[in-house]
Amino acid sequence: MKLYPILSALSPHHVVESMPNGGLASQLEMILRLVNSRVAAVDRIAVVAHDANTGLLKTLVSTNRDDGALKHYEVALADVPTLSELAVQRGTRVIHNLVDAFRSPSTPNHWLKHHHYPSSVTTPVSQGDVLAGFLFYDSRQLHAFTDADVEELREFTDLIAHLFLTQRRLARGIVSAIQVAVDLARSRDFETGQHLERIAYYSRIMARALAASHSLSDAYIEYVELFSPLHDIGKVGIPDHILLKPGRLDAAEYEIMKRHVAMGESIIGRISQDLGLQGSMQEQIMRNIVSTHHERGDGSGYPRGLTMEHIPLEGRIVAVADVYDALSNRRAYKNSWDDAAVCAELRAEADAGLLDRDCVEALLSAKEERASIKQRFADVREPGDYA
Repeated sequence: MKLYPILSALSPHHVVESMPNGGLASQLEMILRLVNSRVAAVDRIAVVAHDANTGLLKTLVSTNRDDGALKHYEVALADVPTLSELAVQRGTRVIHNLVDAFRSPSTPNHWLKHHHYPSSVTTPVSQGDVLAGFLFYDSRQLHAFTDADVEELREFTDLIAHLFLTQRRLARGIVSAIQVAVDLARSRDFETGQHLERIAYYSRIMARALAASHSLSDAYIEYVELFSPLHDIGKVGIPDHILLKPGRLDAAEYEIMKRHVAMGESIIGRISQDLGLQGSMQEQIMRNIVSTHHERGDGSGYPRGLTMEHIPLEGRIVAVADVYDALSNRRAYKNSWDDAAVCAELRAEADAGLLDRDCVEALLSAKEERASIKQRFADVREPGDYA
């Protein structure tokens, strides 16, 4: 890769040190200025992430010379044949006139046409053999990019891909590091992996639905999805006779169980320190999820008795996801509820001020998505479980 000349121009110290706190968005703003010193036609740089588990392309971050951005958009890679082909070829696509090249009324094409970006250079970004996403350079000029421009942009592509993949590895490394802690804690299986998958996707549904009204970035949505499965990580420190009890806890046992929040905060603190994440968006979202997903809007939750306005949005989101999933699935002490009963209960808890009403309605409104998640990530039990 031709990273080094550009890294030197950007100052390697700034590039490395600002990553956790500033993130890719602030890096792209800086890179766009440098790009324009060499390829003046570039008006916009965008990174779209690919989820290998779902096959979805998801807007992640972009920077442009004017206001406005394509945000909170998802589409199946299989539904975009040109990008699917590009991902296989691992080449670079140059478009000189978007109107002539694509007659498709897709959201991205419509957005680019509406904002007058007729020219583009697109390159897939891979992590090993796995497609991680795509990088786009867009211009407001027709036939904006010469062969020399495309070659010049390759160096910047290497840099942006490096930063994108570094951030991606960092985020997944956090989850992996904590998962190791869980595995080392005698593989206690206090929650099924399917439960954690469902929590992640339910949380994403809500974050996406609330993005416009709460001015949420695509990076925020990604981190909520990624870190929501860590909500009960502190349970690795709860004694087996309480954690695995096949029935409801008594008052004393419940008080011990509640300590898992403080234990989880301690784990997140150590992980953040080891990875240099103090003060970053990643650390804040992780900590808020672990600390506040058991809080309730009327102050009856734990550990701090926060009222709704003091509970961070990510904590409110995961609280709704956790309650929904707990009611929807069988447990040692209860049978699963049907969906109508679960919806009624969540709305009742929203009426009582326990759960955030916007989060509840965001999840319940996505009926087909919820059904798909429940079917795809259904628990598999052995005969006799919970008998």
